[in-house]
Parts: sequence; structure tokens; C-alpha cells
Amino acid sequence: MKDCPESLAAELTRLTNELRQLEQRLDSEPAPDVLLLNNFRNAVDNVRMKAWSVSELIHARYTRDNPNGVLTFLAGERLRRLDQLVRNLCADIDRGAVTQHTSGMHSLSDSLKALQQRISNVSAQSRQ
Repeated sequence: MKDCPESLAAELTRLTNELRQLEQRLDSEPAPDVLLLNNFRNAVDNVRMKAWSVSELIHARYTRDNPNGVLTFLAGERLRRLDQLVRNLCADIDRGAVTQHTSGMHSLSDSLKALQQRISNVSAQSRQ
């Protein structure tokens, strides 16, 4: 972290220590509210992905690899994560935990339509 600003380096160190302490508490204390825990998990997953992305870009810079190759790999990782999330959502819907009235369903539907259109465009381009 020699090029990292001191405040960012200190915050990374502090947060790493806090997350380790939190991990121990999650093992030893009663489970928190499920919505709160899921929000936390999403935030941690997003930060983990961002840290991994930055790490890979740094690695590419140091090894003089093509950063576009890293970005392509990151897109593949996003696809893998989305596939996992979709499977989890399907299971939630099958259990009745998610309905048309669940918060965020309209936005998700719009996002999926946009994604489906782009997937169709990519598929059409690859057939040409």
C-alpha cells in the first residue's frame, strides 16, 4: 500500500480489524434481523468485488498485462455472481418469500428487460 493515501490505508486496516471482530460476534451472539444481515452481506459483497477489481487492475499494471483482459474477466465474474443471485431469487419465489408486491420487484423487472434486450443484441451480433 505504498502508493495508497495514508487515510485510506488506515481505514482499510481499521475496517479489516472490525470485520474480524464482527465475524467472531456473528459466531457467538444471537442472529440479527435477517433484512439487516442481508443488507450488510450485500454491502460486504460489493466492497469485496471492488477490492478484488482494484487488486486485479494493480496486478495487470505491474505485470503489464492488458487491462482489457482483466475487465473481461471481471465481466465474467459479474455474470457468475448474477447467475447465483438469480438462482437464489428463483428459490425465494418458489418458497413464496418474494412476490409481485415485494419491494424492488418493479425495478428488478425493468432491469431484467434491459438486460434481456442487451443479451439478445449480443446473441444477434455473434450469429452474424
